[in-house]
Parts: sequence; structure tokens; C-alpha cells
Amino acid sequence: MSLSQTPPPLFKQSSSVTINFVICLILSITLIVLDLNLNFITKIRSAFFSITRPAIEVLLLPRDAFVSLSQHSSTVLSLNRKINELEDDLRINAKIMLKIQQLENENKELRTLLGLQVKLEPSFVNAEIRYELPDVYTDKVVINKGESHELAVGYPVITARGILGQLSRVYNTSAELTLVSDSSISVPVSLPTSEVIGITKGHGNRATFELQYADISANIKVGDEVITSGLGGVYPPGILVGHIISVSPAEAGQFPEVVGRVASNAGVQHQVMILLKKKMEDGTK
Repeated sequence: MSLSQTPPPLFKQSSSVTINFVICLILSITLIVLDLNLNFITKIRSAFFSITRPAIEVLLLPRDAFVSLSQHSSTVLSLNRKINELEDDLRINAKIMLKIQQLENENKELRTLLGLQVKLEPSFVNAEIRYELPDVYTDKVVINKGESHELAVGYPVITARGILGQLSRVYNTSAELTLVSDSSISVPVSLPTSEVIGITKGHGNRATFELQYADISANIKVGDEVITSGLGGVYPPGILVGHIISVSPAEAGQFPEVVGRVASNAGVQHQVMILLKKKMEDGTK
């Protein structure tokens, strides 16, 4: 074989790594600029989610069947014990509800005397957490209700234990829920014990959050309750967010480092409640 002949395919060299890297970089920047102007990535994501959702639901069937069998395997003794506990709670709650009803009646009478409009109670939608999103950088789960159930981005989500998070993306029959522990979520809160107000910021670990902008001279203690303050109008006031687990004294010119643990955690087959926006008597939000 003469030197002028081309080498066999095995010894042919492709383009260098640097050239490949530059080409990929240019393509990436081009796609980012196009998405900022045309916003087509969101449409692609929504379409992909709608296509893959049936397959995901099929893959979840064995898990749901296992959970259902586990729930039905409870013994009669444990069920009777739970029934007795519920009956005790029912008697206690009946007394509380009676007092609440009396207070509501008095409140309505006072509003009538003062000529104030009576606000309607906020409506809600019950939903179920289907699965967690496999993203290590965010704390998000998917629920089985969406736009067809009058849900929208920004609606708060609670459980029996307290605030769980906020709807961040809504599809036709499902929605993504960003948890309070996510670093992108901030909740205006207050601490009744120390009479402190602040804002939470999640750590992104599905468990804890930081209390920001707390009063430097406040006497915050481990174990203090953190509840929603109602500022901003997104979260109703008085709902439990978590408890303080550590307090580091403030340095000169800085806020104290206060860390709390969320009260409500997302889990398999977890029932949640989405609060719809409050409406006045005239129909305005």
C-alpha cells in the first residue's frame, strides 16, 4: 500500500474534543436564547409529561397494589384501638366545634351590626401524592389533580399536620407541588411564643428550613412553633409550618441563624388538601 492511500477506517481520526465542545456550547446557548424568546421548552415538557404519564401510572400499579395489600393486612386489634382513639378525639372535637360555632355566630352578628361584608369560607380540593420527581436539586412531588379541578399555580397545599407547599406547575389532570423545604419557596411566618415574624427559606433536603430576618433581640428557643402569618395573602394565617430545632446567636450586624424542621412531610399515598383562592360575596378574589 503506498503512502498516498487513505488509512483504514480503524485509524481515521474524528474531530477533536475541543471542536465538539465548542459546537455543543453554541447549540446550548442557541437553545437557551430561543426558549427565552419563544418559550417552547415549556410546551415540549408539557407534551412529554402528558405522553409519559400513562406509562408512569402503569409502573406505579405494583407499588399501589403492595400498599393496598399492606393496608388491608392490619389486625382487628389495631383497628379497634384506632377506632377508640378516634371516638375520643371526636368527643373532644365536638366540644371544640360547638365553641367555634358559637364564636362564628357572634362574629356574624358583630359584622351585621358594623355593616361589614362576610367573607365566604375558602373552598378546597382533596388530592393524593402520586410520586416524587427524580430531581436532586428540587423538592417536588406530583399530585393527581390539575386544571380540570380548577387548580392553578400558586395555590397553597396543606395536610393534617400543617403546610406542605405550593403548586408550581399545573397540567390538565395533575400538578407539581413544590415543598416548603425547597430552596425556592418562602413562607411568611410568625412565632407565637416569642412574638417574632420572619420568612422561611427551604434547605432543599425535604426536612428543614431557615428562618430569615428574625429579630436580633428575639428570645427564640428550640421547640418553638412556626406558623403562617398570613402576610402576602398566599397562605392562610395560623397554619403550622414546623418547629425550631436549632438557634445560633446573632453576630454583630447579622441576623441569628435559626433552623426549623417542617411539620408536614410528603409520603407515599399521602392525602393533601389544596386551598383555592378566597372569594368575597361580590365574587372578586
